[in-house]
Amino acid sequence: MKKRSGIFYVLLLLLAIVVTACAQQTNNATDKKSVKTEHKQTNNKKKKPKMTSKKTILSTLKNSNKKTITYDALGDSLSVGLFSNTKATRFTTQFANDLQKGTDKKVIENNTSLAGKTVTNFGLPMVQKVIDDNPDLVTIEFGTNDAAYGTDATNFGNFSRNLDTVVSKVKNGTHAQILLMTTWSPTGGQFEKNDVVYDQKIEEIGKKYNIPVVDLSTIWKGDPSVTKNDSGYSDVYSIQKDSFHPNQLGHDKIAKLLYQTVQK
Repeated sequence: MKKRSGIFYVLLLLLAIVVTACAQQTNNATDKKSVKTEHKQTNNKKKKPKMTSKKTILSTLKNSNKKTITYDALGDSLSVGLFSNTKATRFTTQFANDLQKGTDKKVIENNTSLAGKTVTNFGLPMVQKVIDDNPDLVTIEFGTNDAAYGTDATNFGNFSRNLDTVVSKVKNGTHAQILLMTTWSPTGGQFEKNDVVYDQKIEEIGKKYNIPVVDLSTIWKGDPSVTKNDSGYSDVYSIQKDSFHPNQLGHDKIAKLLYQTVQK
């Protein structure tokens, strides 16, 4: 009996050892599975893409280290302000005010524009003045008067070459953000067909230098209300009003389009 009891106890001991070993293997397997799951979850977290805000001209100006933004407007009578109600409400000044609000920085406007001028007889000679201003943003607005001279090889060639030169000089001579603007015309204007040709060249130069082009035809085309001026005398600009230049509504819409462009 004692011999059988000894064997029985030995078998119980072996059984206990086997059960303990199995339990340990099960726990190890569970631990490994848990570690793999945690590792997988960690990897999944790492794979989540980072959300980044879109970089725009406005955000670039806002995030720059400069506390003051210098804005230069280079152009013809449109940029001068004909025929806004006041100089404070011309599109260039409205745009400068919008920039100030959008960046929370002081904006200085330098308006280098003259009525009746072209990129050849004004833009090119005055480009160095713009460069010397060390601007942060420049609008270049030519083509309206240029188109009135015709689309012949000489006039169109001069415009194409000189606008390209002006853009190149500003781009290489400053750190400024640049906006190109297309021509202005009343609906059904005398030089509307010429404007199309000149606007195509402006678009082409914009693509060449990767510069946004502000298409003003989206404002004046089919909308005579933006050029409806009375026939009186403008005390603001000391000249007789016409039905060619934008009125205050036209200037409001140009300023709005410019600001929309720097937000894209």
